[in-house]
Amino acid sequence: MTWPWHLSVRARSALAAAGAVTVALVIASLALLVVLHNSVERSAVATADARAHDVAAELRTDGATTEGLAFAPGPGDAVHVQVLDDGAVVRSSPSVDGLPPLTSATPEPGHAVEVPADVVGPGEGPFVTVLLGVSGVPGADAVVVQQSYAEGAETVLDAAQALLVAVPALVLVVGAVTYVLTGRALRPVEQIRRRSAQIGDTDAGARIEVPRTGDEIARLAVTLNGMLDRLHDAHQAQVRFVADASHELRSPLAAVRAELDVALRQPNSADWVRTAHAVAGSNERMQQLVDDLLVLTRSAEGGASQRDQDVDLDDVVERVGFALRPPPGVRVEVVTRPARVRGEPRELERVVQNLADNAVRHAAHRVRLTVAVSGEAVELRVDDDGAGVPEEARERVFDRFARLDEGRARAAGGSGLGLAIVRGLVTSHDGTVRVGTSDLGGAAFVVRLPAAAPA
Repeated sequence: MTWPWHLSVRARSALAAAGAVTVALVIASLALLVVLHNSVERSAVATADARAHDVAAELRTDGATTEGLAFAPGPGDAVHVQVLDDGAVVRSSPSVDGLPPLTSATPEPGHAVEVPADVVGPGEGPFVTVLLGVSGVPGADAVVVQQSYAEGAETVLDAAQALLVAVPALVLVVGAVTYVLTGRALRPVEQIRRRSAQIGDTDAGARIEVPRTGDEIARLAVTLNGMLDRLHDAHQAQVRFVADASHELRSPLAAVRAELDVALRQPNSADWVRTAHAVAGSNERMQQLVDDLLVLTRSAEGGASQRDQDVDLDDVVERVGFALRPPPGVRVEVVTRPARVRGEPRELERVVQNLADNAVRHAAHRVRLTVAVSGEAVELRVDDDGAGVPEEARERVFDRFARLDEGRARAAGGSGLGLAIVRGLVTSHDGTVRVGTSDLGGAAFVVRLPAAAPA
C-alpha cells in the first residue's frame, strides 16, 4: 500500500489541491442549495400571504362569507383556501371541501403568519401554510391559505443534481491542472537533482546551472553551488593538510633513519650518544607536530562546560611573558590590567604562548604583551619590532603549515601550525584574532575575547 506521504511532490500537491477544492465546493454547494430553498419557500409564503389578504379584503367588502368568494386557483397554481370561524370551517376552496381545518393555530386579527399544517390538502407539495386573522366580518375570524411550491422545490433538486455532476468534474480538472503545473514548476528542481548526482570526484569543479527566473529555484541552485564550493574547498584543504602533515613527519623520520643507518654501518666506532641525541631531537619534533595536530583538531571540539571557567587573562599573560627566554638582545615587556574572560585555562595559555613564541622568534629587539579591557571585550596584543607580516599574507599566516618566505627555515620558523592553533582556539572561545602593523614597527597580533560577567 502506498501512503500519501510516499507519493511524489506533484502527486501530493494535486491531491491537496483537489481535497481543498472539494471541501470548498461542497460547502459552497450546500450553502447555495440552502439559500435557494429558503428563497423558494419565502416566495411561496409571500404568495400565500397575498392570497390570504385578497380573500380577507373580499370578505370585508362583502361583509359576509358569501358564495361568490374567489377561491379558484390560478393557472398551474396548487393552493387551498379555508375561511374559519372559531376554529370551524365555514367556507373552503373546492380542493379541500369537506376537510377539517388545515391548521389549529389561533389567529391574531390583522396579522398573517406562517403556521404548521395539521392537514395537508391534495396536490403536489411541499406546502406552506399562512394564517391571517380577520376582524369586522360576521361569521369569519381567519383565513387559511396553503400554498404549494413544488416547482421551486424541483428547481432546487435540479440544481443539486447539476452540482452533483459539476463538483466532481471540477475537482478532477483542478487536480489534473495542479499535477501538470506542479510538474512544470518542479522540472528545474529535477534538473538540479540530476546535475547534482552527476557531480563527482572526477568533475568536482562542475557546478549547477542557475535558472534566470530569480525565484526560489534559482536561489536553491545558488545555495547548492555555494555548498559545493565549500565542500570542494574543505576537500582541498584536507588533501593539503594530509600532504603537509606527511611531508612534515617525513623529514624527522628520514633524519632518524639516516642517523641509524650511519651508526649501524660502523657499530663499533659509532658515536651512539650523539646518535641518541639526534634521534631524540627528531622524535621531539615529531611529538610536537603530533601534539599540535591534536590540539588543532580538538580546537573545534569540547562542550560549553569545558570553556565556561573564569580565567584571569592578565595572570596568564604575566605567567607566560615572564617565563619567556628570548635570545640575547631581545627584551620582553608585559603590560596588563585586571581582565577576566570565560574559557578553558590551558587553551588560553596555549594561545598566549604561541603568539609570544612567534613574536620572540621574529623580533629584532623588542616584544610587548598587553592586556586591556575594551568595552565588553578583553583585548590581548602581542607586538614585535621584526619584519612584520605583508598585508597580502595576513590571512594566509593563520593557515595550517603556512610559512612566509622569511621564516621558511625550521631554525627560524616552527611547523607552521602555531598561528592556525591560535585561530582555532580563539574561535572556539567566541573570539577573533587578526594581525596588523605594530607601533614598534613589526607585527601586531590582536585577540579579542568576550569579557566575563562581573562576579
